[in-house]
Amino acid sequence: MRIRGRFRRLVFLLPLLLTGPVAAATLDPSRLPGVQAATFEVVIAKPDDSAVRYEKPLPLDKLPFQYRNDKYNSIGTAFAIGKNRFVTEFNVVAEGIGGRVGAPLLRDAQGKVYAIDKVTGFSLGQDFVVFTVAGSPDVKPLPTDRGSHVNEAVYAVGNALGTGVVIRDGLYTSDTPEDENGRWRWIRFSAAAAPGNGGGPLLDKDGSVIGVVLRKSPKENLSYALPIGLVLDAPTKSVDTERSVSTHSGFMKATREGIFHIKLELPITFAAFADSVQAQSDSFFDAQWKALLAQEDARLFPKGADSHKMLAAEAYVNTYPAALQRASNGDWGYLVPEHAKASLPDNGYADVGIAGEAVMFHLHKPDGLPLAALYADPKGLVELIFKYGPFTRAVGDEKVRMTSLGAPILDTVYVDRWKRRWQHREYAFPAVDRLLQIYSLPVPDGYIALMREVSPEDHHAVDVRMQAMADFITVTYDGSFAAWKEFLAQGEWVSPEIGQAHIVIDYGKRFSLSSPDFSLAYGPDLQQIDANGELLVSIGFHGRDGAVQLGLSGVVAKQDKDKQTQVRINRQPRPFADAPLNWLSNWKHLANNAHPPGGQPYKSGKISWVGTTLDRDADANVMYTVFYGNDGGPSDATMKQKLAQAVKGTTIQEH
Repeated sequence: MRIRGRFRRLVFLLPLLLTGPVAAATLDPSRLPGVQAATFEVVIAKPDDSAVRYEKPLPLDKLPFQYRNDKYNSIGTAFAIGKNRFVTEFNVVAEGIGGRVGAPLLRDAQGKVYAIDKVTGFSLGQDFVVFTVAGSPDVKPLPTDRGSHVNEAVYAVGNALGTGVVIRDGLYTSDTPEDENGRWRWIRFSAAAAPGNGGGPLLDKDGSVIGVVLRKSPKENLSYALPIGLVLDAPTKSVDTERSVSTHSGFMKATREGIFHIKLELPITFAAFADSVQAQSDSFFDAQWKALLAQEDARLFPKGADSHKMLAAEAYVNTYPAALQRASNGDWGYLVPEHAKASLPDNGYADVGIAGEAVMFHLHKPDGLPLAALYADPKGLVELIFKYGPFTRAVGDEKVRMTSLGAPILDTVYVDRWKRRWQHREYAFPAVDRLLQIYSLPVPDGYIALMREVSPEDHHAVDVRMQAMADFITVTYDGSFAAWKEFLAQGEWVSPEIGQAHIVIDYGKRFSLSSPDFSLAYGPDLQQIDANGELLVSIGFHGRDGAVQLGLSGVVAKQDKDKQTQVRINRQPRPFADAPLNWLSNWKHLANNAHPPGGQPYKSGKISWVGTTLDRDADANVMYTVFYGNDGGPSDATMKQKLAQAVKGTTIQEH
């Protein structure tokens, strides 16, 4: 669940934060020293970037001197409202919750930093936190004013990147009810609010605090602040604060609305505060996720009438993966986003598309890279990915391509509902406290993978959704005979449905595949068997006895990966009673062995085909077809002979 509202992408972060300071407005100059002394920059340590590599040295001279020599990133503003009593936006300090760079700090105009000590006030819905700091600076707090100042001049104060206090003037335009139920009113004002203003004070013409600057309006050139009276009146002991949250999944059009409560006893150390907020956030997400699945249980694949079309459809056959997804009309189908190939060295490629919340891609490894080496080298995986995509770091007006993120900070295995083993790795991005998360499924020519950038506080929720999406990915396993022999030797990385198929490739002698549902075997008299052959195995969702499992839905065994001479077996599920007419008609054709199965050769483009339906029975749950194709222009007699050999080597166990 996203605790804070920000969503920063690496390539856009630095240009956004490096917005230059704006000249001070017309606030009485005599008040500026007091405002400056009581206003602090909120910073977090810069992450360790030493493992990251780039295509060329970073042009750091294009960055302001302050930034390139600063060991901290500026994330917002805080200010004093009492003796050792400070306030900022909760979303600002949330930057330091759950991450790898430590807790946020306060920094004064002289560059001295102070650790946040105890949280003494907090509201999730109103987005503020009140706290003390260790070694409290001796500053005079800013005066506060609860009065109404509509249509008066106001001043937004912020401190970005250590450049000093910046004050921007504007107009207090209105009091706007908060969106959910109008329990309080936001101050809406026209003074510009740059990224560093979050958590800073909004001042009236006399320099008194009337609000806490929070955010810009998404639809207009106005900003929002929280009236300071709500901060001053906040509970200082037991806190039960809430906010409405929507929980959704990436595989169905459904949401779960809920009220997220955070309960705390104050005062509390910041470390305990951060741990409790993250734990309560993760627990709430888990409860909402469970409730969402229960809410949709009757329609959740493979249950309900909405699923039967999927179980009766022919399997998806393509080397690019597909994700099972439920559309807004309730029907389950394959999500295949637009995708495009980019070349990698030595005949490799990455076929990449965007599937909902994640990047979904097929990585075809370079020819000279052994599968075992690929699977065992998480650092090299990202380096391969970075060869195709615009993974850049923005430095001033220049974007420099990253070539490596180094070793992952997490390297584990996710076993999905089908018992497939995904390599789950997470890598630290440079400059920002964010992660690159990759779930990769080994296949004969490389990987099928899901990838997403994630913030620390979202980590748990993203993990759950990514794993759920992995459960709904279907794969067509493809590769040369040489690649398959290498893949089948990879032990635990071979998925169960492939392992159960007992594939044997004996060059010049025999090919055989024996799954629980069907088997195929042939020798060189049918077609040549050598390293340059190609095997494509399509995997589908098979419904049996009220349950669903992954199973082999088709096989294409080619004589040569660059040509079209081949043996093909297709699984044909029986259509449901109210299926489209063409599905029902096709089923009758199969049962009657009508053309194109029929056993009679025919041409399709430059390829000659002949096929037949095995074990024909219109009342069966499934039937299988066997086809032989040849792009060498053989006679009809030869085609029939080849089909007979293929049929002789085929056995069907499923009916």
